[in-house]
Amino acid sequence: MRRFVSLILVVVAFGGAELPKAWLGISFEDIPAAQAPKEYAPFAEEGPVRIVKVFKGASADQAGLKAGDYLLGINGVLLHGRKTLLDTIQSKSVGDMVDLKLGRNGKMLKQKLALSPRPEDMRTLTQTLVGSPAPELRGKYYHHPAGLLSKLKGKAVLLDFWATWCGPCRMTLPGLQAVYERYKDKGLVVIGISSEDSGTLNAFQSQNKLAYSLMQDAGGLGMRDYAAFAYPTLVLIDRKGIVQRVEVGGHDEESIDRWVRELL
Repeated sequence: MRRFVSLILVVVAFGGAELPKAWLGISFEDIPAAQAPKEYAPFAEEGPVRIVKVFKGASADQAGLKAGDYLLGINGVLLHGRKTLLDTIQSKSVGDMVDLKLGRNGKMLKQKLALSPRPEDMRTLTQTLVGSPAPELRGKYYHHPAGLLSKLKGKAVLLDFWATWCGPCRMTLPGLQAVYERYKDKGLVVIGISSEDSGTLNAFQSQNKLAYSLMQDAGGLGMRDYAAFAYPTLVLIDRKGIVQRVEVGGHDEESIDRWVRELL
């Protein structure tokens, strides 16, 4: 009889405080190699796993994984059943990237994603920022530099922690662009922040022509400073440099517009 399991969490420490454990956000079932679809071969004897459920808002959901997908490998290693998957997740911290090899509708796919905390842990982490001075950003601008965050006092700032592979992030971008164009002359600064490699980010920008500031967060330092472990995470900072709101997940233009007007 097959067992259905949810990925377990891993305790990680950061900055002297205990953070939530890394989470992929799926439940799955074991599929013995003899029963796995042959088009996804080769398999280890223990076989792959098949996704039963994808939890809304989790890393797997953001990256577009679906119930029925076969997980065949992780970080270049063939899955030996659940053990390979769980051992790998246990060895990672919140925010770490993993590369998955998937089988879907008879085709092989590859998907990269960042591990996030459970949603309830995410809310606890992000809300600790509200009412506090915004940490300085430590990344490198690659489009329309806005300067040091500490030098932007007197302006309202919206930070968008995002990734090119994140579906909700891409859905949020048009709203961010529209709100930026609407309020940039009234003191709004928007900074998009991603920890992906420069080649990926520059290629995305050349195709999408985002007008606001863009920063590469090499090593994910800014992501950790802002506890932005799920994408997208929007951080709204008032003219005094104080964090006033943190919103996790994709949002429409109307909501973003309302939050920005509260700052202006």
